[in-house]
Amino acid sequence: MAGHDLALSAATHDLIIVDKDLVLINNAERVAQQIKITLLAFLGEWFLDQRFGVPYLESVMIKNPNMAFIRGILRGKILDVPDVKSVDALSTQLNVKTRTLTVSYEASTTYGLVKGREVLGYGN
Repeated sequence: MAGHDLALSAATHDLIIVDKDLVLINNAERVAQQIKITLLAFLGEWFLDQRFGVPYLESVMIKNPNMAFIRGILRGKILDVPDVKSVDALSTQLNVKTRTLTVSYEASTTYGLVKGREVLGYGN
């Protein structure tokens, strides 16, 4: 089990500070936040682990992307998050006009079911 994590604002991704103290989260809330961070990260973006992140430039933001292949990548990345046991549902919706990919998922975790919907793309 991974323990605690620093709480981030869902809207701005900034650290949440209450009464001059950082807020810690754990359990399902932590897992959901770590899934979101994973889905938002480009492969190679984090200097401490070049394998972390999604290969958006290589496999997603390309001409005529293979959506089944992309769903497989995203499923694998979610499964890599500590305390995720399985991905029970995953759907993607690509909007070529706005250049966004909406990912909806349900994941069984050590702490129960976690659901999320992330809009990924330029300007998001």
